[in-house]
Amino acid sequence: MAFGEVVHYVTQPTDWPEPVRGIASLLSPFHCPDRPSNEHLASASSLTLPEPLVSSEAPASGSYTAKDFQVLIHSTAAGLSALAELPHYGGERSTVPLWSQLLHALANTLSPDVLILEDAPFIMPRAQNVASQPSNLIDGHATLLAAHAILSMHRTHSDRSTTSSRDSDSEDKDESMYSAGSDLCDGSVDSFDLPLQAHMLPGRGRRISAVVPVLLVTDSRNIVPLLCSALYQRHVWGIRQPVVGLCCSSTGTIATAIFGWLDSDQSEEGRMPTVHLALAADIRLGPSMGVFNFTDTRSAISLAQFVLGLRTHFEDIKGAISIEAVDSLTPLHWRSDAPDFETQFGGQLDERVASWTHQVHVQTSSSEGSSSSSPRTPSLTLDTAVVSYETMSSPLLRTIVEDEQVDGADIRLPEETRATNVKGRGRGSQPSSLKNSLKRTSASPQLLSEVRTSTSSRAPSPYPNSRLTTLSDSCLKDGVTISNWLFERHAFTVGRIPVRSEELANKTGINAMIKIYDQMTAFTWSDDIKTILSNAEVDSSVSTMRSELCERNGDPNCQSSTIDAPSSEDVEFISCRISALLHAVKGARRCDDVAKLHGANEADRRHEWDALLLNFFQPVLGQRDVLLERQLNLVRNLVVDDPSFATRAIDVAGEYTMLCLEQHLCVRRTAEISGSWKQTAAARDQANQFSDDIEGRDTKGKFAEVIADHSSKDPITGQCDAILVIPCSGVANAMLRRISNIDEQEKLQKSFMLVQGPKPEKLDASMEEASYQIEKTVGHSQKTTPGKSLQVPSSSRVSESIKPDRAQLHNLFLYHPDGNQATQKKETTPSQDTSCDEPIGQDLLLPVLLAEYKKRDESAISTAMNQMKTYLVSAVTFLSEFGITDQPVFGLVVNGALGAITMAWKRNNRIYVMERNVRHYDIRDPLQALQFVSILPRLARHGLGLRRLLEKQLATIDVNQLQSKPWSKLAQRQGDEAAKRTESEQAIAQDRR
Repeated sequence: MAFGEVVHYVTQPTDWPEPVRGIASLLSPFHCPDRPSNEHLASASSLTLPEPLVSSEAPASGSYTAKDFQVLIHSTAAGLSALAELPHYGGERSTVPLWSQLLHALANTLSPDVLILEDAPFIMPRAQNVASQPSNLIDGHATLLAAHAILSMHRTHSDRSTTSSRDSDSEDKDESMYSAGSDLCDGSVDSFDLPLQAHMLPGRGRRISAVVPVLLVTDSRNIVPLLCSALYQRHVWGIRQPVVGLCCSSTGTIATAIFGWLDSDQSEEGRMPTVHLALAADIRLGPSMGVFNFTDTRSAISLAQFVLGLRTHFEDIKGAISIEAVDSLTPLHWRSDAPDFETQFGGQLDERVASWTHQVHVQTSSSEGSSSSSPRTPSLTLDTAVVSYETMSSPLLRTIVEDEQVDGADIRLPEETRATNVKGRGRGSQPSSLKNSLKRTSASPQLLSEVRTSTSSRAPSPYPNSRLTTLSDSCLKDGVTISNWLFERHAFTVGRIPVRSEELANKTGINAMIKIYDQMTAFTWSDDIKTILSNAEVDSSVSTMRSELCERNGDPNCQSSTIDAPSSEDVEFISCRISALLHAVKGARRCDDVAKLHGANEADRRHEWDALLLNFFQPVLGQRDVLLERQLNLVRNLVVDDPSFATRAIDVAGEYTMLCLEQHLCVRRTAEISGSWKQTAAARDQANQFSDDIEGRDTKGKFAEVIADHSSKDPITGQCDAILVIPCSGVANAMLRRISNIDEQEKLQKSFMLVQGPKPEKLDASMEEASYQIEKTVGHSQKTTPGKSLQVPSSSRVSESIKPDRAQLHNLFLYHPDGNQATQKKETTPSQDTSCDEPIGQDLLLPVLLAEYKKRDESAISTAMNQMKTYLVSAVTFLSEFGITDQPVFGLVVNGALGAITMAWKRNNRIYVMERNVRHYDIRDPLQALQFVSILPRLARHGLGLRRLLEKQLATIDVNQLQSKPWSKLAQRQGDEAAKRTESEQAIAQDRR
C-alpha cells in the first residue's frame, strides 16, 4: 500500500463506516434532498422514465432532479450499448466522450460557480515511506473534476500602489476570497500567498486561484492517488468533509463510488495521516451500493440522483474553506514534488545547491553550438530516475471490475527525450549494435573502416509527424518542410474558389468538388426546422438553450432566401438527438470559463466534439463508426521513386502557379477587398515562391540528393484524434486469402491498411510486475496526451523576392465564406443504404472524415492544418489504390470551440487539399452546432457510396500489384532498409573475395 491507505469493503447499505455514512446515504434510491415532495424519482427502480416536462423553462438553480436529464440519460445508455456491440478495430473504443458528457451536465448543477476540469493533471501524493520517495513521479490524470475555485481578492488602483507597504499580518488573516463566477481583470487580482501544499493541481508562477475538487472521476490507475491528494489538500485547508470519487475506465461503462477520509490524528512525526477508502465489496451489489452501469437506464438514473444530491456537500466544502486554517495548522508536506527538505535531506541540501550551481556554470560556458536556452533547474533530490506512480500503486481495489481485460499495461511514459537523458548521459558511448559489428569484423582494418562509414552514413531516423507539422515552412527550400512533403506527393493546397477556365476545371476537378462540398455543408434555417425542433423531446435542463436556438433564427438576416434546407429526414434524425447537441453546446461554453481561470489544455472541448461525432454519424442506425486516437499509415514519398521527376518538377510547380493565379483572378473581379482575395493573393505569392525554389534547386544540380534526404526523414505514421470510417466486411479477408504465406499477409496488412490500432506502450522492467497486477485487477488504463514537439526553425535564407503572407495561409478561421455562417447550397439526398453487414476483425475501413483537435490557441492552428494535410493526402492515396479517385475525403480541424471542414481528392495523379475559404463552426453557438451536425448524416451517406464503389472495384484489384509496391511510407522504409542490407551484404561478400 504505497500511500498507506486502508480500504473498507462494504456489503450492506447499513455497513458504511461512520465518517462517510452521511454522504453514502445519497446512494439510497429514495433520497431526494432537493425535492422531498417529488415522488417521481421512485422511477429509478422502474424500467421507464416519467413523462417529459412540457415547460420550456429550465428548473431554478439547485432544483434539478434526474428527470431534468432523462433524454441525455437515455441517449448515453443507448450510445454506450451500441459501442459495446461494435468491433474494436485494433484497440478498445473510448467511452469517455459519452459518459463524461452526462457527468459534466450533472456536475454543472452542483453550484453556479462550479469549475469543471477534464483530463486534468494532478500532483501525486508522497509515498508512505518518505525516505524512498522518487524525485520524478509522473503527475496523475483525472478524467473529470468538479471543483470549487477560490480566487484571491480584487484590488483597486490605490490597493495596487500600496501593496508593497501593506502590513503582512493584516494581509494574511483577512484576505478576501471569491468564487470562479466573478469577473477577472488582468492585474486587478492579488496573487495567493499560499504554500504549495494548498494546491493539488500543477502550476507555477503567479497564482490567483486555488482549486478544491469536490467530485473526482478517473480510472482505476489514478483513483487511489487522486483521492489521497484531495484528502491531504483538504487537510491543509481545514476541511474535514469526506471526499467523493467515481472510478470508471476510459473504455468501460461501470462507475464505482468511493468515499475517503483521513484519520483525525497524525500518527507520528514524518508520516502522513492514514487515508481510509470505502467502496462496495462486489460489483453485483448495484446502484444502492455505489456501483453504476451507464448502459442500464435505471442504474444511470440512480447515478444522476447521486451526483445531483451532492449539491449540499458542495456548499459544505465551500463553507469549510479557511485560509486561516492554512496559516495555523501544522504544515503537511504531502506533495511528491515538494518534499519536506529538513526531514529528507538535512545537511545535504547545501551540497546539492552547490552541485546545481556548478552545472549552471558548465552549461552556460559551453560552445556556441549548444542550445541557447537556460539550463533547467534540476530536481531537488537530483535523482535522475523517472518513476511512474504505478510502481507504487496498490492492487487492493480488486472489487472494481471494469468490462473487459486487456493484455499488458497501458502506461504513458515521459517523452522519449526525457527518457534518453535519464538512461544514457554519455554521448560518446557506442551503440551495442556497433560494438557487435566491430567484434565480428575486427580481423580486417579495411573492413572496420567500411563498417564505420556504413554506420555513420546510416539513414537518419524519421521525424515524428508531430515534429514535421510544427517545422517552419520555408516553401520548397532544401530543408524538411510541410510544403516539400506535399510537393513530393504531388499534393497541393487550393481554395474553395471556382475557376472559369474549363481546361483547369476539367484537369483539377475543382469546380465539381466545390459543388460536392457545398452540397455536403448545406444548411438554411426554416420554419419547418423550427417546428420540428420545437416539438422534439428535450431535457428541461437545456430547454432555455433550445428556446435560444429557435427564437433567434426567426431573424431573416440569419439566412439566405436562395438556399434550401437539409432533408426533412436529416432534421428528424437530429431532432431525436437535440438534447445531446445542446448539452455539448453548454459544455463548450463552460470551457471558456475554465480556460480564463485555469488555462486550456489539449483536451479543451475535445469531449464535446467527440460526443457530437458519436451521436450524429451513424451510417447504419445504431452503428457509430467513429474511432478515436488511432494511428494512420502515412503515404510514401512518390518523387524519390521517380528519377525522371527532376526533369518535370519545374513544369509541375508552374502548373500549380497557374491554378493559384486563376483562383486569385476569379476572386479579384468580384470582391477585391474580401478575405478570400487576401488568401488567394497569399497563395499566388507562395506558388511563385515554389517555382523559384524549384528552379534554384535545379540550377544547383542536387535535386535527387535533396529528395533522398527528405525521404529519409519523412514520418511513417501519424496519430489522428478521430476518424469516421465505413467498414467493408470481408473485403480485407478476401484480399488476404489470395496470399498463401501468413507472414506476408501480416506484413501487407500492417503496411497497406490506412487505420492501425493504438500505438503499443513499452514498460520499464521495474514497472511490469506492479502494472500487471493492476491490469489483472481492473482491466483498463487511461491514455495521456503526449507533450507537443519542439518547433525547429528553418535554417534556410529568406528570399529577397515578394514573401507570401503566411498568416493568410496558416489560419483557416480568419474568414468565413458566408459571413453569417448560415448559407449553403441545396442538398441532393442519395438513397439511404440500410444494409448492415456483420463486421469482423479484418474489416477494411474506408475513411470519410478525419479530425485533428487543438486547444484554443492561434499558434496551434497551422500545426493542426499541417497534420490534417498529411492525413487527407494519405487517405485519398489509400482510396486510389482501389481505383477510387475523384471522390473526396473530409477533414475537421478544431481549435477550441471552432471547427473547420476541409476536403481533399485525387485527380489525374494530383491531390488537391481544399483548406481556404472553407466553412467553420463555433459549437458554443447552438445554430452553428446545428449546422455542423447536419453535415454528419450526409457524410454517412457519402461513405456508403464509397463502399459501393469499392464493391464494384473488387474484381479488378490485383493483390500482387498491391503487394509489390504498397502505398505507405512504412512499406517504403522497409524496402529501403532491405535494399541497404542487401547492398551491405554484397559489399562484404565482395571484400572477402
